Amino acid sequence: MTDGGALRIDKAKSDEVDLLAQLNRQLDEDEPHPYPLSLPALSERMARWIAQREYEVLLFRSGDQLVGYAVWRADEHGTYLRHFFVCRDRRGQGWGRAAIQLLCREVFPKDRPVNIDAAIGNTQGIAFWHAVGFEDLSLGMELKAGAALK
Repeated sequence: MTDGGALRIDKAKSDEVDLLAQLNRQLDEDEPHPYPLSLPALSERMARWIAQREYEVLLFRSGDQLVGYAVWRADEHGTYLRHFFVCRDRRGQGWGRAAIQLLCREVFPKDRPVNIDAAIGNTQGIAFWHAVGFEDLSLGMELKAGAALK
């Protein structure tokens, strides 16, 4: 990590919705997401999550520099980390590891497992999750609408 200040977590505010939508778009591109939403739809969803507290939306910063963001909530299985994104220009510098450690140490409930979904084609993301200690749990599958059974 470059020294620009300690990593901190800030709760996202409603005036940061457009920024979060842009980051979410990059996340969808990196995975790649099979059903990407439009930028206005991403903004609308982020605004709803922040306003209704459906999820907790957090930004990672070092000094005045944006490092990434996360979206999570507690559910019946533990802690569900729906989005975790490190800005492309910050990757490979230890920020992702530092951010997940900070979340686990200071934000997430200590007595619950942390669950994620990783797109099967996101090999870099899967390698990151394995490197920080996550283990494979399941493999989701889909039959596309209208696809013929073999």
